Amino acid sequence: MDETAARRDGILRLFPGPVTVVGVAAGGVLGGLTASWVTRVSMEPPLLMVAIGRQRRTWDLLQESTHFTVSLLGEGQVAEARLFGLKSRRDVDKWAQVAHDLVGPGLPVMRACAASCLCAIEGRFPAGDHDCLVGRVVEVTRGPLDAPLPLCGADYAP
Repeated sequence: MDETAARRDGILRLFPGPVTVVGVAAGGVLGGLTASWVTRVSMEPPLLMVAIGRQRRTWDLLQESTHFTVSLLGEGQVAEARLFGLKSRRDVDKWAQVAHDLVGPGLPVMRACAASCLCAIEGRFPAGDHDCLVGRVVEVTRGPLDAPLPLCGADYAP
């Protein structure tokens, strides 16, 4: 990577983002990954957008799904963020490691989180090395945790 690309990547990492777990179910398999590239795109109708890397197993499951969930992690959930961000479904059943519920058409959401949303996929489009999914928020739950866990730089902020 040249100096300009390294500087650009360093600057882009300064933008703080929420730390979430995106959940999906397809063919009887529950999948999930840590995502900080999640944003609101509309209040009416209520829409969220998530960016998912194509190399992720959860991306494969999302190709078969009509819905996804977003669990907004709270302060103190760094271990959960790392579990869903660093472990593969091929090696460990991540959802078996955390308390969760199934919502809508059987998709997982974390019980302990700041909030969770069930989204119906309304659009998909490629964006560089990721695909963006736009989801209509069809169900929301306020979780027991108050303060969201932010991602700042390359690590989780306390």
